[in-house]
Amino acid sequence: MTSVYHLITTISLGGAENQLLVVVKEQVRQGLDVHVVYLKGSPELEGEFILAGAQVHDNLAGKSPLIQPFWFAKLIRGQKLIIHAHLPRAELVAAVTFRRFKMISTRHNAEPFFPGAPRALSNFLSRMVELRADKIIAISEAVKKFLLESGEVKNEENVEVVYYGYFPISETKQLNLDLPFKLSRLGTISRLAPQKDLPTMIRTFHSYNSQNPNSTLSILGAGPLESELNNFVETLDLKSKVEFLGRSSFTREFLLSLDVFILTSLYEGFGMVLFEAMDAGIPIVASRNSAIPEVLGEEFPGLSITGDADDFLLKINALKEAKYRNRVLEIQKERLTMFSASSMSQKLLKLYAD
Repeated sequence: MTSVYHLITTISLGGAENQLLVVVKEQVRQGLDVHVVYLKGSPELEGEFILAGAQVHDNLAGKSPLIQPFWFAKLIRGQKLIIHAHLPRAELVAAVTFRRFKMISTRHNAEPFFPGAPRALSNFLSRMVELRADKIIAISEAVKKFLLESGEVKNEENVEVVYYGYFPISETKQLNLDLPFKLSRLGTISRLAPQKDLPTMIRTFHSYNSQNPNSTLSILGAGPLESELNNFVETLDLKSKVEFLGRSSFTREFLLSLDVFILTSLYEGFGMVLFEAMDAGIPIVASRNSAIPEVLGEEFPGLSITGDADDFLLKINALKEAKYRNRVLEIQKERLTMFSASSMSQKLLKLYAD
């Protein structure tokens, strides 16, 4: 039986972590001996990984990054296995662990390996991982393009694109042909971080709410910009209309309560949340950039000009027309079928074998 150790920075709620859960479920189903090793943070998804059939190891959690490679070497000593590393800190730990093993590295974001550091340092650390890894996986063509153009990865042959996979919660969605004219509940699931460009979303909602006074905007997520965004909401006199809900695991219930899902990101490595919105049958309005058109389709009618609140408003208002809205939902339903967990896992198995 092939043993795979997934080494990841955290197993808290997040896009990369949620996708790893999909990978683990499918690999266990395929008969692999699957382990998950995390380095820090609250193990919010530990129970789900165990329920999926993986062994979860906390031996390295909370220890200094300087000694984590030694603990990892001790954990895997004497085993013939594959190491699949996710996120920069875990990739570095795997790269400097003094043991013989096949190493696969997945890049989940279209951003520097070491954000905030000089490019030369970020590229050096990234290429150090490249030298050790047998293959680097990019989760989208946008991520692959970033890695090569930024110099984070030197050799294009080292990079393989493997899209995220998804387990649909509901196989079919009955589309409502008798829709209300007004769309009152707008929302998103997002980190409160600069990448997500939430000021554009709030400006869009400010204009929308002036036309639709009963509308609300709900934002599920937390992050460093919470105070700044709250102040921005207050300056627009929207305090009673915009709610910041913090972090929650009840994402599907939240999505099902929405009339429109909005994603104003400046870039996305993939956008796992788009799968969840599509599966919940919620029409999407999203930025046309990075990997978002790869997920939704280049001709998706809800793609908007990045950072342009007027264009986002135009796309949201278009959804008031029932025929158009249901066409959007049909497109989303079709796109979701293109990203199966089984297909993703088969591609990973091939890389492990190669």
